[in-house]
Amino acid sequence: RQSLPAQRQRQPRMNSLRRAQKDKARQFITFTGCSERLAIDILKRFDWCLEAAVEAFFSGAAHGPVVQLDSAKLGKWFDMYKESDSDEIGLSGTEKFCEDLGVEPSDIIVLIIAWKMKANTMCVFTREEWMRGMNAIGCESIDKLKAQFSALRDELNNPVAFKDMYTFCFGFAKEPGFGVRSLPIEVADAMWRLTMSGRFKYLDEWLTFLKPSVVSRHRGPFSVGTSLPAKRGPGRAYKRAGAMLPGASVSATCA
Repeated sequence: RQSLPAQRQRQPRMNSLRRAQKDKARQFITFTGCSERLAIDILKRFDWCLEAAVEAFFSGAAHGPVVQLDSAKLGKWFDMYKESDSDEIGLSGTEKFCEDLGVEPSDIIVLIIAWKMKANTMCVFTREEWMRGMNAIGCESIDKLKAQFSALRDELNNPVAFKDMYTFCFGFAKEPGFGVRSLPIEVADAMWRLTMSGRFKYLDEWLTFLKPSVVSRHRGPFSVGTSLPAKRGPGRAYKRAGAMLPGASVSATCA
């Protein structure tokens, strides 16, 4: 029979978590009424995304079997694309990865994979991000990943998953020099076209408005704010489209 200290050592401990993780674990326990150990286990499986973990708990998806992948295979797969002088996949490796997948780099499936990896920078994937993403998807080869395309796209039909991916896109698309709340206009335009096509009724109207009113007049970055512009804003299209855009509201700022 194992001693009590040995039993405790094997269990996830709240005091071993970072502050943000502790907060999410406590919220998860409050929402679900489950044990601390189960809460931490499920949150880890969903990469500490609280909403996705809670949704999975109540839908029963969190109780499915965990796929154990071969770390050595994942590592060799990563090495096929990484730069020769660093332990990262750069632009050329990303292009080769997309070529092997049979998709363009602008295909939303590439963005979904980056979301699963929780990647920090466009066209750069670290070994840690690669391992995290492929474990989350449950794939250890290019053919298995291609077989998951349909399921990955369908996952965005879940409002909780889509919201998490949409929020991820802002940090992923940020460029140095534009501040913590801003994106270049052309980047914001491309990301909205990629994520919101077929989902946002006024997308074309919104993007058309941005071209003359922001790019030509203000020539500045795109700032994500916490509230919508005042009613005397620059036009009906801005108010109607901006008010319905998912996620944070937006405003134009001068360079």
